This record gives sequence, C-alpha cells and structure tokens, in this order.
Amino acid sequence: MKLRIFGINERSMLESLPKTKLSAEWVDDETHRWIDIEDATADELKDVFAPYKLPASILTACLASERTARFISRSDAFYLEVPTHLGWDLYPKPYVSILYLPTTVISIHRDVVHSIEDVIDDLNEEVQLFEGSASALLYHLLTSIGKKNLDAALDVRTEAEELAMALDRDPEQIDPQQIAEMRRKISHHATVHDDHTYCAGVLRTVESKSLQFTGTSRLFSEQLHLAEMSGRMIAGAQSRVADLQGTYDATVQQKVENRLRMLTLLSAIFLPLTLISGIYGMNFTDLPGMGIPTGYLIVIGIMLATVFGMGLYLKRNGWFD
Repeated sequence: MKLRIFGINERSMLESLPKTKLSAEWVDDETHRWIDIEDATADELKDVFAPYKLPASILTACLASERTARFISRSDAFYLEVPTHLGWDLYPKPYVSILYLPTTVISIHRDVVHSIEDVIDDLNEEVQLFEGSASALLYHLLTSIGKKNLDAALDVRTEAEELAMALDRDPEQIDPQQIAEMRRKISHHATVHDDHTYCAGVLRTVESKSLQFTGTSRLFSEQLHLAEMSGRMIAGAQSRVADLQGTYDATVQQKVENRLRMLTLLSAIFLPLTLISGIYGMNFTDLPGMGIPTGYLIVIGIMLATVFGMGLYLKRNGWFD
C-alpha cells in the first residue's frame, strides 16, 4: 500500500505531511487534508479507516475490489466512484474511489492515475485552490480528472481522423482490426463520459454540511458542462468511425464484386470455346472438317475469332468499365 497525506496550507496549496496513519481527531480539527491511497488490500484499508467509524455502506464500498456503488450520500460524508480514461482495453475498467469527509478528501485507486499525480504536482508547485478547503480540493480533483478525460476524447477523435485519411489514401492498407480497436476505445470513453455526467449531475443536488464552500451547484454545473463537451467529442468520433466502417465495408464489397465480374467475363468468353472443344473431343470419325488437312487450324481460328468477338461485344456493352 502506498499512503500519501497532504495538508492544505494558508496559501491554498498542498504540503506533504509526515503522517503514516489516520487519526480520529482529524475530523474535528481545522486542518484540511487530502489522503491518497494506492494499491491497498481490503484489510489494509480497514485498518486505515478504523479511526473514522465510517457508515457501513460507505465502508463496504471503500473496501470492495470492484465497483459497487457510483454514489452514496450521508449527512456528513459522501462516496463516489469516478472512472478514468486509462485502460480502455482492460476489464474491469480503472476507476478512482473518492471519499469526502468534513475537512478531508480521501482518494482510493488500484493503479497510478495520471490526473491525481498532476494535481499533486500542480498544487505542490504553482497552482492554488480558489480557497483553502477540502471542498475546493474535491472540485479541483474532479475537474482535473474531467479534463484528462476530455483530452483523451480529443486524442481518440484525432486517431479516428487519421484513420479516415489513411482509408482515403489507400483502402488496401487498412486492417479491419484497427477499426474494431477504435470502436472499443470510443465505447470505453462513452462509458466514462456517461459516469462523469452522472457524477456531476448528482453532485449538483448534494446537500451536505461537509461541503464547505458556497456556489456548489454552480461549480458542479461547470463540471457537467465539461462532461457534455467530452460527450460531443465522443459522439463525433463515433459518427466518424461508423462512417469509416461503412466506407471500408463498401470498399471490400466493391473488391469482391470486381473479382466476381472478372470471373463472369472469363466464364462468358471461354464457354463457347469449351463447347467447341467438347464437340471436337467426341469419338466420331465423321465430324465436319475431320477430313480437311487444315481442319485443326480452321477450328483454332474459329475459337480465336469467338474469343475476339465476345470480348469486343462485352467491351462495347460496358462490361469492362
């Protein structure tokens, strides 16, 4: 388990604290904190949270190794699970559990989450919260995760655009697996977007005495707007990939039709030749031309003339276009 504890100083920035355990006194003191827990087992989490005497439903959600409840709200605490854009090809999908208590934000995750690392770096160096409270930290953390997801959606849209350009240049070089992979990526981002939209919408309705700042509804409305922007990006990428799939399918179908048409042309040209050779392959002695010294050449000439005539006829009727 990796446990990091930060305090919010008078400049509304993070400072690392040397503490290694949580204390029940932290709930009542005036210091606002952020506790980040990475890759902890259920037993380790139970020991960490022992001083806080959490509600049973919230504690169960925190200890679970998989997603259980997207949102749980109590009068003095709430819990939410926020998916991330990382690991689109993994199952189950990565997510961050966030436990909000008075003066304390606790984030729990199994993997390294870039959004959290970026927030730590920013608030340690140059970025200030709009006020020195855990509530402001919660807003900043969720906004950072939302921006990362928006950036990821933009990257997926760019990949879809590049794939479309490659398809226009040379459809033969496109592997259908690339399109399938792109669809899986977009499906993952659509799921992340839906969950973020849900979180932002629910947070607008939270009435908890633990939230320390005013204008809660307005601030989380901005998060909802950010999630909606991500949704529009994803919808555009979905539309583009659907067009790609249609274009690729049409290209493959056209290729198959061209091959079938060529086989049809060859069959039409060689069918008369097969008929002639079949007739002259019969075991009869009185076939026409059998007694003529140049009969073989005459038949060959007739066969060549038939091929030429059939080819000319099919060309004039647009079969080779």
